[in-house]
Amino acid sequence: MDSVEIYTGTFGSGKTEIVLNRALDYAAKDLDVCVIDLDITKPFFRSREHRNLLEDRGISIVIPDGSLAETDLPIVSPKIIGTLTSMRGKVLIDVGGDYQGAIVLGRFAKMLKQRDCEMFFVINPYRPRSMDFTRVVSLIEQIETASRLEVSAIVSNPNLGSDTTLPDIIEGFYKVKNLAHMLKIPIAFCSALAEFSPDLSKEIQVPVLELMKMIVPPWESQEIAIIPT
Repeated sequence: MDSVEIYTGTFGSGKTEIVLNRALDYAAKDLDVCVIDLDITKPFFRSREHRNLLEDRGISIVIPDGSLAETDLPIVSPKIIGTLTSMRGKVLIDVGGDYQGAIVLGRFAKMLKQRDCEMFFVINPYRPRSMDFTRVVSLIEQIETASRLEVSAIVSNPNLGSDTTLPDIIEGFYKVKNLAHMLKIPIAFCSALAEFSPDLSKEIQVPVLELMKMIVPPWESQEIAIIPT
């Protein structure tokens, strides 16, 4: 099914990690997948090495013209416009989780509203900027106003890196579920490392995205793990 999925969230929420894994999951199902990088804070996909790892697996990456050296985005990008108007399959958009990032996204709002489009807000309840739910609610309101798009669902990403345990994921999921209930926004899915996925699926009532950790802290390993073929 053709659709556009927009991912945003507080800094440190793991939204880029979610985009990476979601793209790989769709590609494994033989779907056409494209990732658009609109993140002006941490433009992960503008690294040639990172793009090559995904493109080798059939996932196309679209970055704004002239953005390899600059983090600022041009007002209009023909590449992005062309992708949004002609790309069939799954289009995933990685957006900076702040007011400025939402303004950039808003430049394409009219185009996005003409497609089957959802905006997901990724929450990791263990990260400093996600612990204060009042702050999260305020940020969601700012992003919706600036982008002229509505958050349609929450993604729960309750992972603590190499120290994660199943109880951590379950406890974190229910924290996010309480916030989603307060916002009256559904949870689209929860992410978890593959080793925890079967048990987590039995515990919660939403789909689980098996997470292959690729972006890790520099003190743990290299910046991106090798994606298995």
